[in-house]
Formats: sequence, structure tokens, C-alpha cells
Amino acid sequence: MKGRVKRMLALGVLLGCLGQGGILTSWAYAFTTGGIEISMNQDASEVLTELGRAENFYEAQSCKHQGKEKVFTYKGFELSTYPSGNADYVKSIWFLSEETNTPEGIHIGSSIEEMVEAYGEEYTEEQGRYSYTSEKSILTFYTKKGLISGIEYKAEGE
Repeated sequence: MKGRVKRMLALGVLLGCLGQGGILTSWAYAFTTGGIEISMNQDASEVLTELGRAENFYEAQSCKHQGKEKVFTYKGFELSTYPSGNADYVKSIWFLSEETNTPEGIHIGSSIEEMVEAYGEEYTEEQGRYSYTSEKSILTFYTKKGLISGIEYKAEGE
């Protein structure tokens, strides 16, 4: 019995370490920039503090939530938030340039074959839009003529 409890505790510690290192959170299709991992539905205040001042910012009344949705433009990507209670949460990330990569190295201009090699064949495809879904987020690749023309991380249910 004691051995079993020790094994269960060791497994819990291992899973906790893997999650902190980003291995488990990558299953949720997290975006990384400058060493900052950004997950969908994450409290935006800590992310925005780490990212620093945005190049551009705008806000608009949310159609879905009570309050204002906000869009922050940084070099190579846009980060959108949605309000909930007294906080804002990460809603989506949209790539703006070819220099911005997913953690797996995919960027605007990559081929569909490179995308499939990096993410596998567990996608849904509709009119050139390839979506990979986890319980927390959707990673979508928009394509044109066999190449990726847009990349978006979006919170599941948003």
C-alpha cells in the first residue's frame, strides 16, 4: 500500500513538472513569444504585463460578454481579450507576419505538408481552413494554394 501511494505521488509530481515545462500545456496549443507562453482563457493581466507596451490598442463593446473586448498589437501578432467578471482573459492570437512562428516552427508561408508533419492528421478541414482542437483552444491554419496564409489560436467556445 505504501509503495502504491509513493508511486501515485511521484506520478503527480512528474505530471506537475511536465505541465510547468510546457509539455502538457502544448496539448492545448499554447503560443510562445519571447519565452512567454500564452494559453487561451488565461488571465490576460499577467500576459500583458510580461509582453509590455503594445504597438497598438483598441477596444469595443463585446457582443457576447458584459464589458469590452480588447485587441493589443505586438510585433508579429495581435492578442485579443474578452471580459469576465472583473478580469480580462485571452481570447485569441492572430499572426501578422511570416516571422512569427508557432512553437512547432510553423509560420505564414509554411506548406500544408509542414503543418501536418508538425501537428499530425487530427484536424478538420473546411474550404482550406485546417483546425486542430483541444479542450482549451483551437489552432487554425488558413491556406491558399497549398501554403499557410493565416494562423489563429482561439479560445474554445469563443
